[in-house]
Amino acid sequence: MVRWTRTLTQVAGCLLLIGWAAATAGGGDESAVGEWLAVLDTEPGGLPGEPRVAGPAEWKKPIPVSFSVDYTLVTDYIFRGVNFSEYADENRERLDHQLGVGAEFETESFGVFGIAVWFEWYGGQQQLTPESNSHLQEVDYSAYWRYEVEALATTVELGWIAYVFPILEGDGRYTHEWYVSLALDDGKVLGPTVTMYHDLDDFQGRWIEVGISHDFALSDCRALRDVVIAKDITLTPSMTLGIDNRWLANAVGKGNSSTKLANLLYGLDVSFDVSSALNIPEQYGTITVTGFLYFSQALRDALLNDEFYGGMSIGYAW
Repeated sequence: MVRWTRTLTQVAGCLLLIGWAAATAGGGDESAVGEWLAVLDTEPGGLPGEPRVAGPAEWKKPIPVSFSVDYTLVTDYIFRGVNFSEYADENRERLDHQLGVGAEFETESFGVFGIAVWFEWYGGQQQLTPESNSHLQEVDYSAYWRYEVEALATTVELGWIAYVFPILEGDGRYTHEWYVSLALDDGKVLGPTVTMYHDLDDFQGRWIEVGISHDFALSDCRALRDVVIAKDITLTPSMTLGIDNRWLANAVGKGNSSTKLANLLYGLDVSFDVSSALNIPEQYGTITVTGFLYFSQALRDALLNDEFYGGMSIGYAW
């Protein structure tokens, strides 16, 4: 894990250093922040004073259907502050493999309907559950409805998730929950979201998340808008507060069921738009490669530990 952590930290640090150095280059009285905002304040098509050139006609999907697939390789599987890929006396990190597949149908007036399935495969599963000969630890099925309230710059999402644990037997093999989420995105604030999950089976509790995040496209910086590789990179810092309402104690099998602050998750995603870099036409979909680092700070020390983890993912969407 040390080798992975060091490598991921160096990559993220180099990208941040490049962005800072380029943003402050160029001289003049305008600060780096002012230069960035000056670009954001221009009209689409170029910098102030530049002639606007008509581009190719925008491609539109022939059908209102989207689908996506993504593969993630991560050092640890952390879910709501709990490490589900760590066993006693683990000397060498066993990587966790995750695969997600989803599809959405977009209506004109009633929002978006979607379904998804997610698989999690852990290399050290036999050390966690010696009685099982499978490395497939979890499979999730979800269905949801999403609707954007444009007047409020808010997106509402209602959904249901089924969790299946193939390595377990009996009632513990399955649980499910519903959730509701509100996301504000008016382009002026840090994209706040509030989500509540309510388990209906094994855990009989609720988990609430309050988060903020914001995308910083390096192409918005004048010094980087034409720089190869850098122009297709987006930095996304995030922070999420987890609030436990009688879910955590049932999940880990110890502690008292109560309502308490559980963890604070800090994150940094560095995404590279492969399709844009290679000028792949939009009708063929988009390919994105992302590196990420996260730190989960335990606020409920009796039940959780601090966790630092990272990984890489590659995704395709159409």
